[in-house]
Amino acid sequence: MAEETYSLVSVPRKNNNAGRATGKKGYVILFRWDDVATFTKDAKGVKVTAFAFAEGKKPIGVYATQSTINIYDTAEGDPDARGFIHHLDFEHPGSEQEFKEFLNNNVNENLGGIVVNCAGDDCKIAGTPCTPLSISTAEGQDNNEANKTTINLASALRGDTLGIIPKSLIPLTDDDTINSVLGLTGAESSQGGGV
Repeated sequence: MAEETYSLVSVPRKNNNAGRATGKKGYVILFRWDDVATFTKDAKGVKVTAFAFAEGKKPIGVYATQSTINIYDTAEGDPDARGFIHHLDFEHPGSEQEFKEFLNNNVNENLGGIVVNCAGDDCKIAGTPCTPLSISTAEGQDNNEANKTTINLASALRGDTLGIIPKSLIPLTDDDTINSVLGLTGAESSQGGGV
């Protein structure tokens, strides 16, 4: 069966509350694109159809204050060169050693990020193998008001809009408790549709 390509079609309002903020799980999933073996999207360029990691590699979950998680894209560029810059922003409370080690060892890596909503099975994925995210800013605060780090990840190159990935395709992280919180089962996701 031929893959369906995009045709110009109407986009009606889905429901009366379509613009209402949606709750997000308290972890962002982060990974290095160098660890990904398979990543494909459908012909329309948005829905992820296969996603798998190289043998022995897994994504990680990083705790984020739920109300600060923001995954979005911005359209920019000159005529005939417009595209989307992906962003993933969040705050991580505290300044423990493990988080500092994560920042120090990933500040120059090509990253991807997934945010899992509290409801529904479609999640958002930021970055691609050719338009990865990088840590653009990491601003720490440790004073009488708060102890936290504000993280901003962004792609440097323009590409397609944010991807939509079914929760069933998201591989398990390296932490069973985080997998449980995110509702990840890993049943199909360890294979992610094959190579």
